[in-house]
Amino acid sequence: MSFETEFFGPGNRLRWEAMRSGSLPPEVGQRLGPFVEDLEREREIVALPRVREDGGEVAWYVLCSSPRTARIARDEVQAFLGPTYSNFEGRPTELDPRDRVEAAVLAKYRNNAFRVEIPDPNLFEIARERLGLLTRLQNERPLRHARRTRAAGRVLRDFEYALLTNQERVATDCIEELRAAGQLSAANLLFLEVRRLAAGQHWGAILALPELELLLTVAKPRRVTEALIRAVYSTYLKEFEENGRVEAALHRFRSEVWPRFRNLYQTRANLFGFEVDASFLMAATTVPGGSEIAETVLDAYAPGSPARAYLAKLLESIRKPSTVAPVDPLASAREAYTEGDIDRSYELAITLAPSFERTALLVRCAHEMGTLVSAKVALESIASLSPPERARLEQNLRLSRMQASLEALSAVETKTTPAQTPAEEIPSSWPTWLKRLRAPEPWKSAVFVAETGAREWTMETFLKDADGITETADLLLDDRPPWGQEALRDALPYFVEFCMSVGADVRLKPVYESLFVAIAVDPQVSLPQTGALIRIAQARLELGVSKDEYGDILGQVGSALQATESPSVADLALEALEMLVNAACPNIDGRRQFAIRVVAIFQRWYKRVDRAQLALLKTLVEELEMAETTGALAKEISGSQPASEWVQLEGKRIAMYSLQESALQRAALVIGELCPGIRIDTFSDHVGGSAALKKASTSADIFIIATGAAKHAATTFIEGHRPKDLKPLYARGQGSASLLSAIRNHLAKK
Repeated sequence: MSFETEFFGPGNRLRWEAMRSGSLPPEVGQRLGPFVEDLEREREIVALPRVREDGGEVAWYVLCSSPRTARIARDEVQAFLGPTYSNFEGRPTELDPRDRVEAAVLAKYRNNAFRVEIPDPNLFEIARERLGLLTRLQNERPLRHARRTRAAGRVLRDFEYALLTNQERVATDCIEELRAAGQLSAANLLFLEVRRLAAGQHWGAILALPELELLLTVAKPRRVTEALIRAVYSTYLKEFEENGRVEAALHRFRSEVWPRFRNLYQTRANLFGFEVDASFLMAATTVPGGSEIAETVLDAYAPGSPARAYLAKLLESIRKPSTVAPVDPLASAREAYTEGDIDRSYELAITLAPSFERTALLVRCAHEMGTLVSAKVALESIASLSPPERARLEQNLRLSRMQASLEALSAVETKTTPAQTPAEEIPSSWPTWLKRLRAPEPWKSAVFVAETGAREWTMETFLKDADGITETADLLLDDRPPWGQEALRDALPYFVEFCMSVGADVRLKPVYESLFVAIAVDPQVSLPQTGALIRIAQARLELGVSKDEYGDILGQVGSALQATESPSVADLALEALEMLVNAACPNIDGRRQFAIRVVAIFQRWYKRVDRAQLALLKTLVEELEMAETTGALAKEISGSQPASEWVQLEGKRIAMYSLQESALQRAALVIGELCPGIRIDTFSDHVGGSAALKKASTSADIFIIATGAAKHAATTFIEGHRPKDLKPLYARGQGSASLLSAIRNHLAKK
């Protein structure tokens, strides 16, 4: 008997001939060694053929690295050979330890090997070719890099941070990560997609979603409803703001918007923004005695502003409700609920005498409104019911489910603490919410309550309570169980949103300090989280810090930037450096060290750095009188990149609007350096409507608006005068890096 041995696996094929004994030659055993290491790769196999001298039966031994790999290899070998070219049926093979060849195989691979027999010698070459094809395909197959699936809460936290800091691409990645992991339902993924599109002001894309009609009918988060209302307003009604064309707006609302989108206007609870206010005022004009929207709607707008004037005209168009008291208040409340006027139904139900019917109506309204206050009122009404009435409520499946969802907002377990009612323990402020996180038992609704509270608890009330501010700052850094710490981290994006809604307020200084520490000490650093950290750092610097505090802030921000390990951090690094250029500096050495760390980040990712980013970096370090720190970086970046896409701007006219004049100047300087033949106009109009701004809005090839540093009136003015095929671009932040990034992304899409 003679043997031919050949290995099908990574690397070259090895062959030995003219072997007459029944055992493997020593050199074969020695040559198996290197293949063992290669077999550590999942699903890699080695095939060893055994050929009889008389030209009879041929057998292959397939050697695998693990039981799992052996199972996969059996399926693949059966698929490539099968009963056509062998007698292999995919089942495990019992090797004979008395046979010297099979004994050698068992000694090295145990049961992770199997035998494939070729009964017809004429099929030997075909079988070998097919096995060779199998292993070649395995070698050409891309490696699978296993990714650790992050917890859904952690990904959602990054999603919220991304929306907060206007990092749309990161928000998209978060949605795809959740979709790939199968951690959320299709409906919840759709809700996130709507919010992402709204953050990027892609209103047309929202209304073009294939699932839009279904989205209009299902229960959805309040933020999603707000996004849909803004999309409808921006698409159908925004054009009428110019010159205050209220009658035309109302006509389109009644004829086109209300018939299709009326479900969006059932309750205004926890919805904010000019588009929302204008939309609900229009909705109130559709039926006599519509929603009682008080003139307090106008309080959020400055006297004499175009927005206030427009809303005042809409308010005048509302048909006043009848002054005659309804004969049956309960029937009126039910009728309002049936018509979809949840706010009016709720207000009428509150005035009713305690009863089962009143309680059922309040529960339904609270469920639709999604506010903590309405939930508390509904639960108090349930507590006032008699035992038979409460049993009747529990027997109603829909009402009992609504009751359970309202009770989940409570910060106590009602089954273990009967002395306290859920209504008494629904948090009404940040201190009460933070205190609940110290309890040993988990609270599943903690993050949802924080999200709702961030929109419902008013900043005006919070600022008036100096003791509450101090207590909140202390509680942010308090000790809490692991579940509480995780809930706090998941809820921090909403708390940051709440605190930054008024900008940098000196009364919130202790909260900013604690909030900065709470974000900085998170061991799971991410790009959107670093963006939020920079925003809090900017607020602290604007309010003034000591030399030591300045050094600590820069140290934490610098560490977060370096730990991100992504070239996408370049824009954030530039924003942080620009923040230091604009802020007072009590520690020059600390600022220089931070600038050096930023330059090091650019050196780390020089192959992925854009020319505009480098030009802005040079501008910033020159302002810091540190031009020498960039060294040969410009040459490295120039040599690693093809021709810049910025040449597309040659001969174009660009206009930019922002209230941050220094950012406009830097961005214009960089664009002019990259493309000398371009015309650049910058605007910082506080009111909007100047002749120059109108001309630029009409004629500029590209118009960028820094929405984070823009007046609503000016933004509306620009949008109203832009040609329909030349929509404005929106910068995600207030700095020059964001303005340049908006243009770069626009050019990349061409």
